[in-house]
Amino acid sequence: MMVFQIDIEIKEEYLSKKPSNTAKAEEFVLRNADEYEELIGKPIYLMSFAEIKEMILMQYRNSTTKTVTKNISVLKKYVDYCLDKKIVPHGENRLAAFTTEDMREMVNQQAMIDKFITKEKLNQYLNILHNDQDRAFIKLPFDGVRGRPMKGATCEEILNLTIDDVDEENKRLILTQNDGTKRILEVDISTISVIQEAYKQELYVENNGEPTNNPKMSQPRSSIINPVENYVFRIPGKNKFQRFTANLLNSRMRRIQRFLDNPYLNLTGLYISGMINRAMDIYQEKGEVTTKDYKDICDIYNYGNGNAENYWYHIKALFEQYKELKV
Repeated sequence: MMVFQIDIEIKEEYLSKKPSNTAKAEEFVLRNADEYEELIGKPIYLMSFAEIKEMILMQYRNSTTKTVTKNISVLKKYVDYCLDKKIVPHGENRLAAFTTEDMREMVNQQAMIDKFITKEKLNQYLNILHNDQDRAFIKLPFDGVRGRPMKGATCEEILNLTIDDVDEENKRLILTQNDGTKRILEVDISTISVIQEAYKQELYVENNGEPTNNPKMSQPRSSIINPVENYVFRIPGKNKFQRFTANLLNSRMRRIQRFLDNPYLNLTGLYISGMINRAMDIYQEKGEVTTKDYKDICDIYNYGNGNAENYWYHIKALFEQYKELKV
């Protein structure tokens, strides 16, 4: 449990009544609020509307309105709890006054630009990364290779990819989920080249190939990437003959964030970025993106696991926000 500075007992009591996973997530939201409460010397339930708005802009990485909504929801529930305890003298929850337009204004525009990258930015990143494996790890989700967003299926289409699944002649990939379900994804030749180079990579060079600060070993260490059947992604290590795992992929992505100096970059953001870019291409060509266009994009990326009807509007909402920054 984090140590709070303001209303320690109340926050800990509030969190203690939550399921453990919920409490863990809400604890981080309250921690950021606690820092601002300490800064201005008053608890959140005594702040003015303007002070709360400033706190949310300063303390949170709000890359989308969905993120803003989630953070405000947590804070609102906490203030409701304080109201129930009758410790709020004015008897108001000022977080309830936030409108959809207020939430849109509180999106961190730079965070959104960094999280949802363009094709041009992706190509810059590909040029910066030293290892072919790392290049493939950011290229594939951008092009629609991921897997189902459920327990036990994280990045399954990436981890299950074999060189035999690459159809260079027809420029397509055969993607396999953990339950055996397969789908076909059309890609450009540059994606196929990135996969082939990742498969052929024999040594993984640490520190993105840059010299280290270690005087005893100034050059970065290299590790053998042993073959494992025909899988594209294998764990580097002299005595390791293992496929990559979801946990290791997430760990590798944290290093890639550091190499590329972008803390917002992650696998989900890359996946959504690809869909936003497809929508942008359509918008620039036709001047509009229709509902059918959004559904087609969802189908290509298997967003919603084949249920585009219930998911396309998420991509529309993100694209509309992103378009305002880029057009």
